[in-house]
Amino acid sequence: MLPVREETELVVGGARRVGDRYIIPVIRTLVLHAGRTAVVSLTPVALIIAEGECEYLIRLPGAPRSIESALDTLRGDIDRQKRECPG
Repeated sequence: MLPVREETELVVGGARRVGDRYIIPVIRTLVLHAGRTAVVSLTPVALIIAEGECEYLIRLPGAPRSIESALDTLRGDIDRQKRECPG
């Protein structure tokens, strides 16, 4: 039987702009590797709503309890989404 390697990560999805508000999804990725085969699962776990300097976090069902601290590591990606989002 092949060994199965599992990788889990939080990533920032593509932002959408509505007026002066940005909606930025946070997605949990799960990748299972077995030999030359990989299976990928993408699960939205949170939404960041940003308006000006204010940001709000909406946790979705299944969000990890530590998501707030994890967002600090994603700050660069969040800021880039706000800059690059067409509007």
